[in-house]
Amino acid sequence: MKLLQDLPRNPRYSILLEPVWAIPGTIVLFYAPLYMKEAGLSDIEIGLINSVNLYFAFIFQLFAGSITNKLGRKRTTLIFDLVAWSIPMFIWAFSHNFWLFLIAYLLNATSKFVTVSFNCLIIEDVEEHKRSRVFGILNMIITAAGVLTPIAGVVIADFGIVPTLASIYFVGGILMTAMFFIRNRYTDETEVGKELMGMHSQTRVLHSLASSLRLFGRSFYKRRLLPIILITVLSNLILQLNFFQVIFFKEQLKFNDRVISFIPVVTALTVMLLYLVIIPRLKQRSEEKYVGFSIILSTIGAVLFLLIPVGNIAMLFLTLIVLAAGNFILQTYRDSLLMNRLGTHEKADMFSAVQTVMTLTAIPSGYLTGLLYHHHPVLLFSVILALYVILMVIMLFLPDPQKHTQVIETYKNM
Repeated sequence: MKLLQDLPRNPRYSILLEPVWAIPGTIVLFYAPLYMKEAGLSDIEIGLINSVNLYFAFIFQLFAGSITNKLGRKRTTLIFDLVAWSIPMFIWAFSHNFWLFLIAYLLNATSKFVTVSFNCLIIEDVEEHKRSRVFGILNMIITAAGVLTPIAGVVIADFGIVPTLASIYFVGGILMTAMFFIRNRYTDETEVGKELMGMHSQTRVLHSLASSLRLFGRSFYKRRLLPIILITVLSNLILQLNFFQVIFFKEQLKFNDRVISFIPVVTALTVMLLYLVIIPRLKQRSEEKYVGFSIILSTIGAVLFLLIPVGNIAMLFLTLIVLAAGNFILQTYRDSLLMNRLGTHEKADMFSAVQTVMTLTAIPSGYLTGLLYHHHPVLLFSVILALYVILMVIMLFLPDPQKHTQVIETYKNM
């Protein structure tokens, strides 16, 4: 609780309630590819659903910043959490064919509204130097929920993946819905959010969208913003390409369900050890340094991934530890660095624009992932390694924070 004492109301209550989403959410997202496979979907159909999901996510993302400014951070988060998670969770619980999965994933694509509104809700009233702590705690909670996957693995081994996951989807839908309303009750609209709601109350959504895209376009001329935007976009693309990872472990590396169920546990323990023990003892460094280190670590993990022998549990867990450490540090300090670089009143518009480009880049990844994996599974993960190498090159262009001490506060006068 000491980690939360000096945080404002919004991040404090959001962090306390996050496990209610994270526990069922982590389990079902981890097993989703196997659930879809067991329901009879092919690799191509799974990839196609992912691409359609990302395409509609791109459409919704275009309007996320303007909707967030118009409705407010708090209201937008509640509305689209219900649409993107509560309803799909109940549909997934009864999905047994391609079309039901497609409908659920189309609704889930509206989570792009929440990505913008929730990040603004929990961060805007927080001092800049505390923001990485907020992101770190939330990432740790989501990852730590993975310690419960072995329990799901045991149940799956006894009852099968479809009935087990269907039950978790249904119960999880009930828990998430309750959590969304409780969080809405105990959080407040941010001060910036109130101001922007007044400014945008009469503004047309399309006009607001055009303004946010102009702001984003101008950011490409700013040396301090461009590298971190590119790192954010490409690291998200890698996350999308990793969708078939659990299927690869089972089909190609021949690990059984019980071993696979411990994969999130290894990741969770690594993240908890990092955040609670190792990082607090490290010398304080800039966010840029942590982002660079995380990319190097993730690249090493991607190399080790391709070297895992069939059935070798020790090598599997070593690789997972390296990847978990790299990805956790990258997501925590990348997001904090990006939010700190954006102007105070432009956070929703700019963050939405960045997310839009991320989604646009990822649209073909779902279908492409299915094709690559179907053609040759190793080829897919070789592409992921190549993207990490590109990130290492981009990392060299991150500006030295000691030479650039001023944070960009506005883009309107550019």
